[in-house]
Amino acid sequence: MARRTATGPGPWTELKVTGYLCVPLLDRGRAYGTLTLLSTGEDVFDGHTVALAEEVARRAASAALNARQYTQRAALARDLQAGLLLPGVPDVPRACVATYYHPAGEGLDIGGDFYDIFPLSGGRWAFLLGDVCGRGAITATTTALVRHTARAVARFLPEPDGVVQAVNRALLDRPDSHGSGFVTLVYGHLIPAGDGGLDLSLVRAGHTVPLHIGPSGTVSEVDIPGFLLGLADEPRLPVHHLHLKPGESLLLYTDGITEAHNADRHQFGEEGLMDALRTHHGGLRTAQAIIDTVTTAVRAFAGPRDGVDDQAALALTASPR
Repeated sequence: MARRTATGPGPWTELKVTGYLCVPLLDRGRAYGTLTLLSTGEDVFDGHTVALAEEVARRAASAALNARQYTQRAALARDLQAGLLLPGVPDVPRACVATYYHPAGEGLDIGGDFYDIFPLSGGRWAFLLGDVCGRGAITATTTALVRHTARAVARFLPEPDGVVQAVNRALLDRPDSHGSGFVTLVYGHLIPAGDGGLDLSLVRAGHTVPLHIGPSGTVSEVDIPGFLLGLADEPRLPVHHLHLKPGESLLLYTDGITEAHNADRHQFGEEGLMDALRTHHGGLRTAQAIIDTVTTAVRAFAGPRDGVDDQAALALTASPR
């Protein structure tokens, strides 16, 4: 800290400065700036003024440090979240694929929604969409565990239920597992069919019900039973087989979409989602059109504010010939 009377030529002469006080702004003992006070009165800074200036400098330094840490944490969260999501949608033969992800809040914590699609042998592809309970660093590690386990074992296991059981075992074997951080998931395999459509086999582990969308605007639930993951050994996970004819689609989504609420605290809900798809059936020619319809309807219902949960969706359409 410096407390001096202004001397020599300078702007303080025109301002009639009689003295100045410089107090350092400190970050862990290192100065990165100063708080400077100028006096134009006869009473140059007394002890009370000096003490007040030091307290103001301390609070200003603390506020600046908090702002810097907030910015760094938000950037780290964005980078981690980007690393947990599919960087780009691959080209799947005879299929049109579109995805959507929107984080809730200010983006300081890592969300639990995730999706993936990747190739397997024999012309097959794997697809998945899920939700990890919670937010933050543990959620990030759980999300990575689910995605990487599925990718690692899918090439060796022919059926979706075997892959999901392996994911469940990986969750139970975590050293930090304490009965929390459970996961809901839809996982499946697809392969082009002889009629130009897609043959799908999928498992639903406690997740929101997938929707089958016909080219004429019919929307129906693919209600497959199945227990969520990370809580019990060998949960019941039956495999459901579905054939998508050319022009038909399958929509996977997280509960952040159906639980979006408006100003009256009413939720968008499964019926709201299905009604939105039925209303716009004429424009649902591609997976991207389905995603656009869903996101537009949710925004119109809930308004511009952020939702209370992350939102994610994955749409698959059997490409018309």
